[in-house]
Amino acid sequence: METRKVQISGGSTFIVSLPKKWAEKSGITSGSPLNIMEDSDGNLIMSPRDPRNRMSITADIKLTGDESPKTLMRRLVGAYISGVSNLQVTFNGNIGPELSRTVREFTRLVMGVEIVEERKDLIMLQDLIDPTDFSVRTGLKRMAYITDNMVEDVLRGMKDMDAAFLEDVVIRDIEVDRINWLIQREYNMMNRSPKISEKSFTGFDDAFDHMLASRIVERVADHAVSMAENLRDLTDLEDPSLIPRIVEQGETARGIFSDSVGSLFLQDMGLADSVVDRSGELRRTLEPMMKVVFPLPADEAVVLANVINSIERIAAYGGDIGKITLNRFTPVKE
Repeated sequence: METRKVQISGGSTFIVSLPKKWAEKSGITSGSPLNIMEDSDGNLIMSPRDPRNRMSITADIKLTGDESPKTLMRRLVGAYISGVSNLQVTFNGNIGPELSRTVREFTRLVMGVEIVEERKDLIMLQDLIDPTDFSVRTGLKRMAYITDNMVEDVLRGMKDMDAAFLEDVVIRDIEVDRINWLIQREYNMMNRSPKISEKSFTGFDDAFDHMLASRIVERVADHAVSMAENLRDLTDLEDPSLIPRIVEQGETARGIFSDSVGSLFLQDMGLADSVVDRSGELRRTLEPMMKVVFPLPADEAVVLANVINSIERIAAYGGDIGKITLNRFTPVKE
């Protein structure tokens, strides 16, 4: 870090000299325009290009032929989340039909990525989403709304033993994953270009909290899916009276999760405290219920135990979001 003293020219103009190495590396000469913007902390961001413009980053995934479709999918998703805007998949020879299908499946799973060129040994992908069109805050709200509805429907499907509700929960999970990946991507792009979008950036702390929360919300959606998949295998019940009791606790967990998201958006410390306390209380309530489930027939016991565990985890994840609120907005004691 270099320190420069401010000088005054003409009695009213404040001047600071630029580091020579940086100026030469950035191609700055006499008369070159510089973009100066102020961030939320009052710091000035200086750039030889408009920092609101999209940064183009190109990456290459080189396949050797030993990769499985799952391996390729993980690499594609990783490149997408990191903020790569142009991605080419190359192969020494011909890309086989299975891996080619994996690339196409990837474009259906994520938002805004399309195949722009395809040959036997290369597939070129390009991200067509403008970062200024996406808000991390809005994305998290949408993600939490879908997830809350997923939990509501899986509990309704459990109460009524309605397979249609359970199937719909599983289908909607991909939408939650897509938004989560887009939020992670947007955060990484903000790190590289802090002023990438006035609409989607309100401060690094806010963006970081929303990114952390999106990961937790995605896990809640996963537990809703787990419950739905377990309940699809449940047919005959030895003790049907357990279902309303489990559903009741599930509604409590859902309320904790919903309030935790509200505490983050509203910066409500009291609500965050309540969420953390209630998540602990629900865990203690569910412990004796597990003891009632274990003596049941094996198939039924396994399903209900998994469902109860997911309910406990949903409440615990709500508590984690509440802690994000508390950690973010509680003044640090020195």
